[in-house]
Amino acid sequence: MKECSILKICLLILLTIFTMLPNFSIGQHYFRMRADFSIKEKFNDGKMSLTMGTVYYDRTHKKLVYDIKFPEKETWVIMDTVFYKVRNNAVVLRQFIPMLPSSTMFESALANNLDNFGLENSFYKLQKVEKDADLVISTWMPDKKLAELMGKIIISKKNNQLYGIAFYTPQNELLKKQIFKDYLKASGINFPKEITEFLYKVGGKEMKVTTFKNLVVNEMKNEGTYNFIIPAAKR
Repeated sequence: MKECSILKICLLILLTIFTMLPNFSIGQHYFRMRADFSIKEKFNDGKMSLTMGTVYYDRTHKKLVYDIKFPEKETWVIMDTVFYKVRNNAVVLRQFIPMLPSSTMFESALANNLDNFGLENSFYKLQKVEKDADLVISTWMPDKKLAELMGKIIISKKNNQLYGIAFYTPQNELLKKQIFKDYLKASGINFPKEITEFLYKVGGKEMKVTTFKNLVVNEMKNEGTYNFIIPAAKR
């Protein structure tokens, strides 16, 4: 698998709303979740890939951990704004990414504000709301100070649940869109069962389909995975 595709997997979500403010407080009830996942990708050169494993997120530790079981055993961790790939207890890749674990859909789901992708707690402001058949469509614009760096985001909701989201460049070009199909429910938390993502690039369109199952909320075991410790660099 290409290293760039590995990084894209970490951006479930829809990804890269790096200006979003954390919505965390100790008094909130939901603090962690895990789910089994599979990711099928189709690249613009025609190649395809499959990745399977379990994802863990803990709001206290502020770590997003992917325990990869296929195609090979390894662990991916997003902590602060750094992505780590760990294999055989050694860091084989360390790279900056413009994303915090607290700005992902995992945080939004635990905070019960996934329907707006957590944008109400970000530097985005609601500009307008429209209705199209059974969809409610809202347009969100970045703060004027960030308008040269970030484009608009359009969200569609169906039956009061997040259905689609589209990200645009500051030049109003479509960058990425995601479609959410069906939802899992555990302990009062709703989480997408399937996400289809289209990434628009100069060389063409790439597609990724992520499915989740076996959602567990607030489990009291697997502490070592939720708070995965990055191995020290070997000298």
